[in-house]
Amino acid sequence: LLVLVLAGVLPASAQAWTWPVDGKVLRPFVFGSDPYAGGQHRGIDVAGDLGTEVKAPAAGTVSFAGTVPKGGKTLAIRTPDGYTVTLQHLGSFTVRKGAAVSEGDTVATAGTSGEPDGSEPYVYLGIRITADEQGYVDPLTLLPARPAPDPAPPADGSPEPTTQPSPSPAPP
Repeated sequence: LLVLVLAGVLPASAQAWTWPVDGKVLRPFVFGSDPYAGGQHRGIDVAGDLGTEVKAPAAGTVSFAGTVPKGGKTLAIRTPDGYTVTLQHLGSFTVRKGAAVSEGDTVATAGTSGEPDGSEPYVYLGIRITADEQGYVDPLTLLPARPAPDPAPPADGSPEPTTQPSPSPAPP
């Protein structure tokens, strides 16, 4: 019942969106009070193998599908609740400007277009309040949390230890 009550109270933006690709976050969002200061990153970089399908993080209308100088192949989606979602460093598009997309639809493939930072392929995801030119939002506040990764097996191939944690001492 509480969930139903909260669902009616929270704005749509407080609900989780969809990750564009399934990789780890390679570079976080950094945006200070001075929008012109150096060292800022107005989105996140999410690792994605070349050719991987890129999903629409939210439903909306494609407002741009083209190439920008450093970002390469870029796609922008305007959502009905007032955000513009930008995806960059794409390999190819599967939608055109003006297309209506649903959350989770495939809209592109991951690529290395533009001038990506680093050698690992990734998709840049930026989110901005459309009406505010400096209204950048940390995408992690709109995306669902990711489960913790499984611990890596030992490098030598031996089975993982099965020891139990030692019991805590009794309080005095």
